Amino acid sequence: MIYFAVSLGIGILFCSFWVAQLIFVYLHLRWSNTIIESDERDENVPVTVIHPVKDLDFEFEKNLESWMNQNYRGEVQHIFSFQEYDDPAIDVVKKLKERYPDKDIEIIINPVIEGLNGKSSNMVHGLKRAKYDIILFGDSDIRVKPDFIVKMTRPLLDEKVGMTTCGQVNIGGRDFWTRFFTFIQNSETDFMWAFFTKLGMDVGATGAAFGMRKKLIQEVGGLEAYGNSLLEDLHLGNTLYRMDYKLVLGPFIECHVDRIPMEKSFNYAKRIAVGIKTHIAVDLPAFVAILFWYWAIFIMGLVTQNAKIIYLSLAFMAFRTIHGFFHRIVTKNRVMPVDIIMPLFFDIFGTFFLLCSFTKPCVTWRGIEYKVTKGGYIENMKLSDVAVLDEEFMRDEIIINGINIEEEAAE
Repeated sequence: MIYFAVSLGIGILFCSFWVAQLIFVYLHLRWSNTIIESDERDENVPVTVIHPVKDLDFEFEKNLESWMNQNYRGEVQHIFSFQEYDDPAIDVVKKLKERYPDKDIEIIINPVIEGLNGKSSNMVHGLKRAKYDIILFGDSDIRVKPDFIVKMTRPLLDEKVGMTTCGQVNIGGRDFWTRFFTFIQNSETDFMWAFFTKLGMDVGATGAAFGMRKKLIQEVGGLEAYGNSLLEDLHLGNTLYRMDYKLVLGPFIECHVDRIPMEKSFNYAKRIAVGIKTHIAVDLPAFVAILFWYWAIFIMGLVTQNAKIIYLSLAFMAFRTIHGFFHRIVTKNRVMPVDIIMPLFFDIFGTFFLLCSFTKPCVTWRGIEYKVTKGGYIENMKLSDVAVLDEEFMRDEIIINGINIEEEAAE
């Protein structure tokens, strides 16, 4: 009887947590989609937006268009930072620059800095070209609402705020692995990380889009101090919490996907696992409990041959499945037949990756293979293609290592 009572109590606790997650994501998405206008408060607050880019993401041009159609009344500088001169996304950005001649758009290309991950390297190079103190960073696979810069910038005027950061809602896909990838990212980023951040818990930051003051970036050692990990955003956020700065949760952003290979889901899971294992004493057991609690009750029912506990665990599984359906609905995804097994499979999958020993795992991300240790720190990396400049490229009007080639030649 006591085992049943304990199981029931644990179930009520975690089911309440699931309901709270749904309510939070629904309300925060409603706020994210409610557009506010920019006004005179923003006119004298210029902003630099750094876009680290590698390869063409799905609907890349639509994502860029969303940044060009902001209602922000202050000056905005856009820096698109690449690693390779033959990146196909460069042509898209150049056409965008022609289409919006009134926008301050700059394209830079630099090889990956030794010891840093590719994205951090792009951001470090971009930061060197930033004109303004307020800096926003935005991945190339995200789409933002017209008031995104307003909502991300205004909190940074408070010196007690160290960062504005936001969750990424993944939308789309029909095949199993794409649906699974969106479920992983939405679960980890929106239903867990964003929820805990809103509660004021130190769970680091997410790097899909965040904003900081340039002076504070320099104060914490620069982005170089964190770019030696695949989880630079997590460690940067942890540092700001330790320095007693507030992290403000900005609006949810959208990431539209078409087809994601199975390998990307596994590599994303590895990145999360090595990050959580950095805090093995507290975070790891907590996340295992969040994912595996009803499976543990089911196993306990089998071991003790207690039919009531088994039936209770099956009821919790059914509730989790229903929670997964609402998970899809709230994040503007269609509910599909594959979603019937998705929540239970995700929880087993996540538990496995958390418990597996990643002493020296290899994680492939954005075409670069990294060998990493606990915390995602890079031991070694293998570039797919190192940026090499040729004569045709040298004649193009591109900033390379901070130098305009044509201007340099003219001098």
